[in-house]
Amino acid sequence: MTVIVGWNGAGKSNVLEALVCLFRDLDLGYSPRFAYEIVYNLGDEDGLSGEAKRQIKIDANPNWGETASKQYNIYCKYEHNTDLFNENIWEKLPLSKVVRDKDGRSNYLPRYVFAYYSGPSDRLEGYFRKHRTDFYKLLLNSKLKLKGEIRPFFYAKPIHSQFVLLAFFLGSNEQELTFLNQQLGIEGLESVHFVLRRPSWCKQKDRNEIFWGATGVVREFLDRLLPHSLAPIKLSYDETVSITGKGVKNDFLHLFLPDINALKLVADSLTPDIFFKMLESTLLSELLSSVRVRVKVRNVNQILSFRELSEGEQQLLIILGLLKFTGGKDSLFLLDEPDTHLNPSWTVKYLEFLRDFIPNAHTSHLLMVTHHPLAIAELKKEQVQIMWREIDGSVHATVPESDPRGMGYAGILTSDMFGLGSTLDEPTSDLLRKRRAILEKEALSPEDEQKLQFLNKELDNLGFSTAHWDEDYREYLQIRKKEYPKIFSEDNPDNPSLKHERKKKAEELIRKLLEKKRHNLYNK
Repeated sequence: MTVIVGWNGAGKSNVLEALVCLFRDLDLGYSPRFAYEIVYNLGDEDGLSGEAKRQIKIDANPNWGETASKQYNIYCKYEHNTDLFNENIWEKLPLSKVVRDKDGRSNYLPRYVFAYYSGPSDRLEGYFRKHRTDFYKLLLNSKLKLKGEIRPFFYAKPIHSQFVLLAFFLGSNEQELTFLNQQLGIEGLESVHFVLRRPSWCKQKDRNEIFWGATGVVREFLDRLLPHSLAPIKLSYDETVSITGKGVKNDFLHLFLPDINALKLVADSLTPDIFFKMLESTLLSELLSSVRVRVKVRNVNQILSFRELSEGEQQLLIILGLLKFTGGKDSLFLLDEPDTHLNPSWTVKYLEFLRDFIPNAHTSHLLMVTHHPLAIAELKKEQVQIMWREIDGSVHATVPESDPRGMGYAGILTSDMFGLGSTLDEPTSDLLRKRRAILEKEALSPEDEQKLQFLNKELDNLGFSTAHWDEDYREYLQIRKKEYPKIFSEDNPDNPSLKHERKKKAEELIRKLLEKKRHNLYNK
């Protein structure tokens, strides 16, 4: 796990976007969008994954030639000696050998690239459209292998959370059912209402056919669904409103499953992950208009629809479920602020949830962007990257000075990871700043003395003892302002390098003051 923190505008989300972009281009054999170097590992050194551990090194530049094959230098090195390979030898690979084959396999790329973004922007999603379109074409041409692995590039959308919930209900996995009950308070499924729509690809001759001429995996799922639905109803009504304000009429089919038993009959002999793929096939084929899931919730007398659950509950479910279904060895998970709507209790447990739900986690890498100090509280410093942007626009990243683990939440907030000067409220911090500004002066005027007395009283009323504001501290502030006015100026933007420099200079000043004290005592 690597968690990326930093101020807004530091480029955290761009890191995830760049990774998606470069692996998408490699996957499809496209020219690189930008120049880069990257090194990553695949396989497992313990042999548990069944594949030898290997290191991939890629140096790419769109200016190296007119064709994609000339714009990449790709190398592979096996980490352990075998009969065939020597660990000190880098093998150069042509781009054609790296690109996935017709079965979606490549020995030199992540098996899955999974991404989620909690915000409204669709920029990240755009990099996944080609894979989704290709998947859709296989679907329409009945070439999709239902029992095969899920597509290698997968972008999570809100509707997937309901698919995950239904798949969890079908499973016999105690972990999933326990999670639903203990974390979300969901005790059972009440009903499922599928609303299907006539797709744009429907031919005129199929307009009156029950499923508008659907074939392949989609048809297989709908044929399973229809016999167990109560009184299927076909209606015509306005689906959307056009730019002119007029409704756009379409045909709809309502299929209602009354309970969990009906759902289990629909999914008879299917594993939860295959059932999930079937559900998604209806979405990708434009047939699914909506799914309305109703659940029984602990300590709530009435039945709730899934949409009535909190955004945090829906967000948590979609991430954990999809990580489970898309997970596996050599996977790359990219999560951009997935903890946005989580309460503090879930935020603290979030990384633990992720570990529990990702299969073969020891061969996968999860990168997560967050602004929440609670999300990183259990990590070691090597698992955290702080990003910041200098005044000249350059972007940097570094490991924090100390482990977040054991630091405490207030300590994390005031560390180089989040850079707050204090965890106090702004009015109280302002009183302390004003007091420090007076103490920095070499000589106090009667007006300064009066202001200092007032500030001391205000801070005392807030529970702050001012007894420790002695002459030693005052002398330190005075020297600091005199010798390093620029470094300790509050006008400077906070970043890890500046904080490190401030700490270094503060230690030097304190050592000088201590030496001065010792010298004075010796002379006495």
